[in-house]
Amino acid sequence: MPSLENIGDVVKKSCEEIKETISEKRVEPGDAAEIIKNVVETFFDRLRKSGYSTYLDEYLEKEHEKKSKKCIDLAKESIDSFKESNTNLKNITKTHTIEIESIVESSEEIDIPKFKNRIEAFQSDLLSELQRANELIKSLESEIEELQKQSNIDPLTKLYNRKALEIDAKELLKHSNQRNLNISLLMIDADDFKKVNDTFGHLAGDKVLILLAKLFKLSIREYDRAYRYGGEEFLIIFNRAEKDDAKKVAERIMKTVRENKLIYKGQTIRITLSMGLTSHQKGDTLESMIERADAAVYQAKHEGKDRLVVR
Repeated sequence: MPSLENIGDVVKKSCEEIKETISEKRVEPGDAAEIIKNVVETFFDRLRKSGYSTYLDEYLEKEHEKKSKKCIDLAKESIDSFKESNTNLKNITKTHTIEIESIVESSEEIDIPKFKNRIEAFQSDLLSELQRANELIKSLESEIEELQKQSNIDPLTKLYNRKALEIDAKELLKHSNQRNLNISLLMIDADDFKKVNDTFGHLAGDKVLILLAKLFKLSIREYDRAYRYGGEEFLIIFNRAEKDDAKKVAERIMKTVRENKLIYKGQTIRITLSMGLTSHQKGDTLESMIERADAAVYQAKHEGKDRLVVR
């Protein structure tokens, strides 16, 4: 475990490397975005190489969760505020209506038509404000729904995360146990991923994970779901799919990944997958299905990697 006293040296070396990189080339006005991107990548890469990978990953994950929760809390607070305003405006309108009718009925000295017109205009403005508030509430509710979706997404790969997996699996297994629906679960582990990080750096490893995620999404149906389970482990749930059909998709994914390559800083990175496939059995839980699939992945690794084991 690295000493936290060395973090100053890591920052200093990162700054020196960044300064050297920028001074080597002519900087154009439109290069700002690319320079900022390179600065961030250089700093993160230096941190990971120095042994701060765990701390960095924990920080990024916590920041993502914190921002998602804060956004949702703020949006909910805004909706509560607008709903309260909505109720208040309705009460004001009702109260004024009663008072206006009372004044009109009891008075003979004021210009009744003119007075009523003004009051009707006032009510019209209030109702317009109510309509605007209602529209804003609907808009905020939509934003909350989107924020909640984002809180279920892995920030790096844009696949669903473990939180989403638990939510989805609970619902799917409930229906599967009640109606005997076919569900298959595929666990995927990127072979020798640590070697990729050690050889090319963690940024290259991140790009491999992003590439894998894209290939997974392109290979499955719209009602199947791919999740980042953790690190270089992924999981796909095939909804209403026979084991043989899920097996064909898994083999296609394995072949696609094997035939693809990532070019990183002029170097070629190739990756293979070890997979474990299992199908729902009566009384299964998410944990029991993952346990079988994980054992299948272990077997695939033991037998030489780059293969699929079905259980």
